[in-house]
Amino acid sequence: MVGGCASTASPPALTTTQRGDLASAQCHHVSIGVERYAWSVYSERLTAALRATHLFGRVDALDAFATPPTFVARVERPIYGTAAVPWLTAVTLGLIPTTVEEEHGYSFALTPSIAPMQRIRVEFSYHGPSTLGWRALYVNVAGGGTSTDAYRHPSMIENLAWTIVDHEQRICR
Repeated sequence: MVGGCASTASPPALTTTQRGDLASAQCHHVSIGVERYAWSVYSERLTAALRATHLFGRVDALDAFATPPTFVARVERPIYGTAAVPWLTAVTLGLIPTTVEEEHGYSFALTPSIAPMQRIRVEFSYHGPSTLGWRALYVNVAGGGTSTDAYRHPSMIENLAWTIVDHEQRICR
């Protein structure tokens, strides 16, 4: 019940056309080495998300490769939520909600190991409200949000995968 008292805006759903493009993607011969970012949570989250797309043959930390991967992924900018202390929500036991606008997503560049000057920028992000308190239950049931981690939401992975497939000609050639 406590987990249901938080809501994060869900990523947008893909269209039928986007899902079709995603299903026909052929990038399984590509390997991605993720460069460690200054705050490792961002590179670790990117590694997990790229693996979850199931688009590539191998996704791992850059230093795990014995030979250079096809691409090196580098976090371009950290995308993070908004820090807020929900004092009023806590004091009222959730009756008065706290809502903040947040950005979620990924911003990174793929650089070919054989041509490091040909960087491909990939960014998927969206903005939406995060709500704490009893109102979050309504938001989650109405379909506008999720009580789970937005980064593990299936729509987040689908949107990231589609954004990559949108660059398929440059990545999967």
